Amino acid sequence: MEALSNEKLKKMSLASAQKLAERIRKILVDNVTVTGGHLASNLGIVEISLAVLRCFDPPRDRIIYDTGHQSYVHKLLTGRASLFSTLRQEGGISGFPRRDESPFDAFGTGHSSTGISAALGFCEAARLSGDNSAWSVAVIGDGAFTNGMVFEALNNVRRGDKIMIILNDNGMSISKNVGALAEQLNKLRTGSGYFEVMEKSRKAITSIPLVGKPVAGAIVGVKKRLKRAVVTQSNVFEQYGIRYFGPGDGNDLATVERLIRVAKKQNAPCIIHLNTKKGKGFEPAESSPSSYHSVGSKKNSPEKRCSFSRVFGSELIRLAEEDEKIVAITAAMCDGVGLDGFAERFPERFFDVGIAEEHAVTFASALAADGLKPYLALYSTFFQRAYDQFLHDAALQSLPVNVVLDRAGVVGEDGPTHHGLFDVSMALNIPGVSISSPATYRELITELKTSSASGPRIVRIPKGAQDQALCEAFPCREPVELAGDVDPDCLFVAYGRITSAALGAAAILRENGLRAAVMKITRLKPLDAVKIESLIAGNGAPTLLCAVEEGMRRGGFGEALVADAATGNLVFGAKDFLICAVEDEFVPHGKTSSMLARCGLDAASIAGRVLEKLK
Repeated sequence: MEALSNEKLKKMSLASAQKLAERIRKILVDNVTVTGGHLASNLGIVEISLAVLRCFDPPRDRIIYDTGHQSYVHKLLTGRASLFSTLRQEGGISGFPRRDESPFDAFGTGHSSTGISAALGFCEAARLSGDNSAWSVAVIGDGAFTNGMVFEALNNVRRGDKIMIILNDNGMSISKNVGALAEQLNKLRTGSGYFEVMEKSRKAITSIPLVGKPVAGAIVGVKKRLKRAVVTQSNVFEQYGIRYFGPGDGNDLATVERLIRVAKKQNAPCIIHLNTKKGKGFEPAESSPSSYHSVGSKKNSPEKRCSFSRVFGSELIRLAEEDEKIVAITAAMCDGVGLDGFAERFPERFFDVGIAEEHAVTFASALAADGLKPYLALYSTFFQRAYDQFLHDAALQSLPVNVVLDRAGVVGEDGPTHHGLFDVSMALNIPGVSISSPATYRELITELKTSSASGPRIVRIPKGAQDQALCEAFPCREPVELAGDVDPDCLFVAYGRITSAALGAAAILRENGLRAAVMKITRLKPLDAVKIESLIAGNGAPTLLCAVEEGMRRGGFGEALVADAATGNLVFGAKDFLICAVEDEFVPHGKTSSMLARCGLDAASIAGRVLEKLK
């Protein structure tokens, strides 16, 4: 697609713009099915993205895509069409808005529900700088409204703010939306659109000779007053003082542009409610929007195979069949965390709270306080915003909440907003919390059987399938296992799937004439010091202790382990220490293997550092 300036987009006729929308859909399907990424949601937002750029003047007007993975069309239309084939590839453009990528990306987003707060910030900054003409536009999905941060922002909207909220309502987050607000939006969604009715009435009346225009003007005035009286009483947005426009057909470019222009004339806070079809224009995605929410690349798109998520879901069903107190909770990620089968088998014991991780943790804590056994499954990256609730409501009260963190570690092409690299360093310092990180399916099943009895616990699982080499190297499935040479020159201590890299590094050391052993720890907190010291005593003290961790070095397990060894709380007998972990940086997007190598967490890099240290 040729480069199009904003001015060219504005001058384009409506018919030409509609043809462009269809071309964009073809580009999305052709590219995203190759690179992987979020397909269905971007197919549904084409007309909205096109209309926003035709009706506003970015980057002076700030355009914020709250749900960042819906920004593909925006990227295509703001100078990145020639780079679109590099989407989510190492060194290519991101799958999310990034301020360092383009001036048209006003604010970086990855987790949902931050867009209105950011738009308000830009609005106030413009006011303070004396710019009374710039708009702040937040394009936000209906699923994001299940998060409390949206309403914290709405509560701070002021009468004169030039903020426009464009509600892209496709009735879904990743899974189908749930809750009272979803029902309210559905009522608005299925009602006849006020502006569509008004426009048809105006055209019909004005066609009447002589008296048409004056009568139309009077009737429209009555309609506006009637709309204000009725909608203000029944519409949650109007009750916040935000003028509501819609609902309209978000996949009809003329309707979207008309509503935006009408709303802009108000020079006041407003929300435009647009109904869209997720997967629009691509029949497989329209028929199964959840399946096409995020697609793999053609080079790496196996059928739904066994994974840690699937094993977790299957084992939880089995446990729940034996124990009626087990309940499952997730935050709009039912399929992603493997709980779709549980939801079908035990609908009364399954709770999807929407995009509301903070609420989910406190909700689970109360369930635990009343004697139930809650299993809360979240992506590691989304657990970050529930830290306060986990500390204050679960840990402080010693409540047995089981938190299963999916996508722990590097997750690949989704990049820095989605890597699960912070959970261990966040949770290690919370008293009374237990943390485990199974490296194999059997270890995961063992950990799930050991339900928390006092205090919360975290069970971390990576994206994808287990490494068969790990199963063969550590067949006993004990919380602490040791494999390798006696009296090792280097003892690697690792947890989770990165233990595979430690095994590979040990093999390289042996090729260089050194002895090496690997200790795999499943339960990071509390540590089984007796077992660890017993294994060391039986195998011989190492010259070098090397902690290998797929997480942040600062405040991570490696630092805690070395601190315990250095202070004598844990006896390894090592003369020197080394930590291989993610340094003080955000890891970019790219293939998981490439990103691990970039962080020095592949076997060759780890072995190289050990060899250098042992010199």
